[in-house]
Amino acid sequence: MKKSILASSILALLVASAANAGQTFDTAAGSLYLGGDVEFDYTSQTNDNVTSGGRLLIDIHGQKVLDNGAFASFAVAPTFGQTGGTGTDDVKFAFGMQNDWSLTVGRFEAQDLSPAGQDTYVASSGTTMYRAATARGRVSGSGDAQATFNKTMSAAGFELTAQSQDNGDLVILRPAVTADLSNKVSMIVGLEVPVAGNEVAGVSDSADWLGAGGALILQATDALTLTARAAFLADDTDQTTSVDSYTAGLNAQYNNFFISALYGESDSDSDANDTTETQVYASYKIPAVMEINNFDIYLGAGWSEAELNKVTQDEVVGARVRFKYIF
Repeated sequence: MKKSILASSILALLVASAANAGQTFDTAAGSLYLGGDVEFDYTSQTNDNVTSGGRLLIDIHGQKVLDNGAFASFAVAPTFGQTGGTGTDDVKFAFGMQNDWSLTVGRFEAQDLSPAGQDTYVASSGTTMYRAATARGRVSGSGDAQATFNKTMSAAGFELTAQSQDNGDLVILRPAVTADLSNKVSMIVGLEVPVAGNEVAGVSDSADWLGAGGALILQATDALTLTARAAFLADDTDQTTSVDSYTAGLNAQYNNFFISALYGESDSDSDANDTTETQVYASYKIPAVMEINNFDIYLGAGWSEAELNKVTQDEVVGARVRFKYIF
């Protein structure tokens, strides 16, 4: 069945992780879902022998839906790290009309304008590759906030995210449009537009930049999905120099195998700060380990190489094995 980037309404986002696991309880106040997942990784890369990481995520969400389609919903996903730290993925509240519109507030992620795909392991040589995700979501600073409005139409959708950062001093608008161009081709395109920030005359302006990103997705066959993605950033936050950055990449997913290549470049008025980076990464999912349909193993590998002012930096090569169990 065709999976469209358009089919990402707020309710689908709330229940996406619930497939094949968890438990839903129906009450007079609505439905309540309880589930979660476990991820543990072992990684080896350049200059590191073997490191490990992981976390347990508890997924709790609920909703109340009326016969006319009006709904209210919430989601909270606390995480417990391997080393004892705690955190959260999503903490959000939404309301609206099913298959029409919704407003979401809290901590969450908006649409991905440069989808990374099955990124089990991505090697990085240390440059900053802009992916139009500065205001995508999950802000964590004190006083920072986010709200996203979604409007769904028959073959298209619109999303507008408003986000504050830097203790509320920087405000960014992030409009995005999705569309099904045919039964096999879909697209997403969007902007990141700062509308308020801090300015020091002649020195810096935190709102003096503009970003854009987008992706084109081809469902070539039932088993093969191809994605072309790109992003661009014009950055004048440093009033003494301008930096233009762009990234472009291709993804391919064939059944459980995924591969991606991404190239990024930054050009500044000061040539000493020019950078390029190339990343290639791949992943294979081993599903239903020991015939347990909610236990999968992911094998990932990646390579990256960068240049700083046309001087090649040390390349990074690595691999990762990930154990994932959804409950």
